[in-house]
Formats: sequence, C-alpha cells, structure tokens
Amino acid sequence: MKYKLIKILLIFFVSVIIISGFLFLSKNTDRFLEIDFLDVGQGDAILVITPENQTMLIDGGPNNRVLQKLGKYLPMLEKRIDIVLLTHPHADHVAGLVEVLKRYNVGAVILSGVELKTEVYSEFLKITLEKNVPIIIAEAGQAIHFDENLEFDILAGVDGGEKVFNKNSEGFGVRGNDVNDASIVGKLIFSAKGGSASGGKDFSVIFMGDATSKIENQLLAYGENLESDILKAGHHGSKYSSSLLFLKFVSPKAAVIEVGAKNRYGHPTEATLSRLKMINANIFRTDQNGDIRVLSDGFTTNIYKEK
Repeated sequence: MKYKLIKILLIFFVSVIIISGFLFLSKNTDRFLEIDFLDVGQGDAILVITPENQTMLIDGGPNNRVLQKLGKYLPMLEKRIDIVLLTHPHADHVAGLVEVLKRYNVGAVILSGVELKTEVYSEFLKITLEKNVPIIIAEAGQAIHFDENLEFDILAGVDGGEKVFNKNSEGFGVRGNDVNDASIVGKLIFSAKGGSASGGKDFSVIFMGDATSKIENQLLAYGENLESDILKAGHHGSKYSSSLLFLKFVSPKAAVIEVGAKNRYGHPTEATLSRLKMINANIFRTDQNGDIRVLSDGFTTNIYKEK
C-alpha cells in the first residue's frame, strides 16, 4: 500500500512533463486561452482550452449535463481530455465526471486528497483505476506548466492528516478534513507571447472550488500574488465564502458564480453579492447568463454570456 501511495504522489512530476506534451492535431493560431464556465445546474464544471488546444476540465457538475456542454465546446471527434481536476469529491462536483471518464480518454486526474466515502465518488475512483489513469494528489506549491506562457499554480489543497489509499476505491484521501475546505484552489496564469516587452501582460483566474473564508484567510499570505482578473467565487456564492478582505486582495474585474436556478440553498446569497459589488466586480451567474465564455490573448479579454 505504501509503495502504491508513493507511486501516485510521485507521478505528479512525471505527469507534468507528459501533460505539457499532449497536443491536438489542430492548433489555435490566434493563441486564445478559452475558459468555459459551464451551466450544469447547482454545481461546478469548467472547461479550459489552452492556445495549444490542451484541455483541462475542472469538476463535472451534479449530472450528465456536462457531456452536452463538452460536445458544444470540443471538436466533434475529439475524445480526449488532458487533465480532469476534481476540486473536492462532493456530488455536485464529481457526479458528471463518472460519465466523462467512461466516454473520454483522460490523460491524468488531479484530486484534492480528502477522504469521502460515497457511492458516486467510489464509482469515480473505480473507473479511474480500471482505466489506469494517472492520479495526482494536489499540494500547495505544485504547478502544471502547459507551455512557457501558461501555468496552473495550486495555491491550496489538503494539509496534514493521514493519507490513505484503498485499491478497492472504498477510501482515498486524507482523514479528518472538512471536504469543502479541502478544495483545490488554483490560479491559472497566462502570459501573452512576447510578454510585457510586446505590450502583453499576465491574465489570471483564481478557481476557489467550495473553499470557505477559513481557507481564504490562509490564502492572504500570498499577498499581491492573489490579484487576478477573474474570480470563480467559492461555494456557489455562499455567505461563508468571498469574504471582503479576500476580495480586496484578489481585486477581480469579474466574478463568476456557478449556481443552479432557484436552488434550495439560496445561493448566491445577498451578502456575497453585496461584497462583490463593493469591490466593483462585474458579476456573472450561470443561472442567469448560461455558460460564461472567456477568451483572452493576454492583451485583451472578452467575456461572453452564452444564454
């Protein structure tokens, strides 16, 4: 068991090299970074398509609706996703990924490392293992380098606890952690070709999963490095996320809330919306705007409502 766990942890470093080499046959000659915040109801699903047409799917939503969305944004015959990143294993983030794993060839799966014994998460792990998909346990400080101009920095994952792995997929992760606060928090950073010398600048997006203000307070240690153009608001706009101090550090021009219409949780809360307005962030919501499509070349960024 220990050998298996070490193998899984170390495979991250190998996978970074492998992942950066996965390219589709067609190239995006305009070198746009595309981020699609998918309207899958009360849950998260985000598709990232790099300028070199590498793909990363962050969460899969609560149902199979994500498959329809992938068909919309990926080439019809494309059946590969380079990275599937599951921020945490709650059903509204993992359920849609079960069918994604069945229907797509996935290059690597990145997990938060938190333990949760549920039927849907066990099924997700079972399929991942059966298909021999490399598994990476995210830790703060790791980075995925897609190419010299694009990277995904992991800002937070699971800290401490007892790491466990059961090959029968009955348990996988770190015991004793709050599942929401064990969310992978990541920052995608894109530099235009030529960098600042040619007038380009870094374009960045922070993805919060379902992390609450407890994790936000810890992230303040990053200081000015938290500043980002777009914030994927934590926990669907819950009042326990998007604290004012954190928002001031991030200082996003736009905030995206992935949320289902008339959901029973009351997301997003008026308190969260009020705080976002206080920092003058443009607010986009999947329940009102449908899919939120972001295109950036590092010089300019456009946000489209697909509803």
